[in-house]
Amino acid sequence: MPYHHWTERVAAQDDPAEQEYTTPGDDLQRHANNHGFRNAHTSLGVAGHLVHMGAMLFPVLAAELILDADKYRKAVKIGAVATTALYEGLYTMREAQRRNRQEEKLAECRQSH
Repeated sequence: MPYHHWTERVAAQDDPAEQEYTTPGDDLQRHANNHGFRNAHTSLGVAGHLVHMGAMLFPVLAAELILDADKYRKAVKIGAVATTALYEGLYTMREAQRRNRQEEKLAECRQSH
């Protein structure tokens, strides 16, 4: 039953007759549907996620591969700058695409009026 106001939803939660029984599987499916990649925690989608994961894993991998402490610190600093530059590049590319779409919509709107 769709509710149009939060007071209706809260009232239905208190009324046992209004509550529907859902199996645990249904609840898990609802959770999976509500929290997929469409609601990603990054605004840059999968590419942003991969850059973020690379930034998080780089110090661990560098610690395993580089034994000299000074070289390790230098590599981690370079890795941090590189992942920041990648992330900013992705953001700039996304903004350029958004602006192009806006310009196209504006041009279409101007032609139709």
